[in-house]
Amino acid sequence: MKKPATVPVSLLERLIPLRELDREALAALAREAEFEHVPARTMLFRKGGRDDWTRYLVSGSIVLADSDGTELTLTGKGNAAVVEQPLGLEQPFAATAVASTDSRLLRLPRARILTLLERARQSEADDADAEDDDDRREEAGSRLFYRLFEDLMAERLELPSMPEVAARVREAVAQPDTDAAEVAKIIQADPVVAAQVMKAANGLLFVGSRQVDNLNAAVIRLGLRHTREMVTAITMRQVFRSRNPLLNKRMVEQWMHSTLVAAIAAVLARKLPDFSPDRALLAGLVHDIGIVPMLAHAHEYPELAEDPGLLEATIREYRGQVGGLILRRWRFPDDMVAVPMAAERWYREHDGPGDYADLVLVAKLYALGPRGKRPGPAAVPAYGRLGLDRLRTEGGSILDEAREEIAAVQQLLLV
Repeated sequence: MKKPATVPVSLLERLIPLRELDREALAALAREAEFEHVPARTMLFRKGGRDDWTRYLVSGSIVLADSDGTELTLTGKGNAAVVEQPLGLEQPFAATAVASTDSRLLRLPRARILTLLERARQSEADDADAEDDDDRREEAGSRLFYRLFEDLMAERLELPSMPEVAARVREAVAQPDTDAAEVAKIIQADPVVAAQVMKAANGLLFVGSRQVDNLNAAVIRLGLRHTREMVTAITMRQVFRSRNPLLNKRMVEQWMHSTLVAAIAAVLARKLPDFSPDRALLAGLVHDIGIVPMLAHAHEYPELAEDPGLLEATIREYRGQVGGLILRRWRFPDDMVAVPMAAERWYREHDGPGDYADLVLVAKLYALGPRGKRPGPAAVPAYGRLGLDRLRTEGGSILDEAREEIAAVQQLLLV
């Protein structure tokens, strides 16, 4: 049904939210875009489902139907009148989509769109602070951090809790007489987590091994410590949620960024001695966890509630320290506590070999890409400490050959 065709950049730059991207990003996206022809009465997707694509209606008609009987018909009239709103960018799908006529759609990889948008928005945030506001914001941000710190010490500030199943697994593994069966029993209480642990045990880290078909075998294959880290990583999505729709949107964006950093860190860890991919995955997921309470409690501080720019500047300045406080509260080891505190110290120096903070720092630079004052991954000291310079390929980036692997690892976390 798909017919290969060149997708012009001029078409993409009219679409929501692709119009936020620059020409270079749009050109990269156009190379991955393709047209799709579907006959009448074809179901594109069902409410509550997910897939890897975001679509735009070029021609024909699509009906969006909700479970309460509400219907919306979209009509496209060719390249000059493509429906600007995306189909399937927000997932799980909020409605069922059915082609009511023969239709032509433009489809693009959803993860790629989200990554490019994240980079563009991060760049805009970096450039948004005017120089004449810096002193005021630094002073106000400093006051906020110390208020946060005082509230935390007095237990007036509610920090995110570690998800229950993760806390129980970590507590069990800390006991010397715990076996795989006991850990599997804890995990079985959460079917979603159990399914993801099975998927991890049969995934990329164990290519060539015979498939396991029960949770106990999966825990044995992973090992207790690796299972502990994997369960914590899988459940971390629960922390990045809010009942407030606006906050939740920001949390979702942050979670998408964190999963990409985590996936890159895990893939890099597989290429390096003395690094565990599952610990690298967890380190990537928690590198920006300090954002969570700062967003959740921003409304309690009038200076932040009245100035979104100050809020973002304060988050950038203090999220590392707040993240370190959270991980200490969760009793994470020192090498993991260092991860959020060093996440944007691009030129961080320390004695000894590379550590997980270095690994996540490099992974974050790969995820964001060089922009403005931000260096490229190979330009920072962490890159050399990790020995990544010895892994460069003729093609350039050490990750050029691992894009599918990164996507597969990220998909594990997008549940």
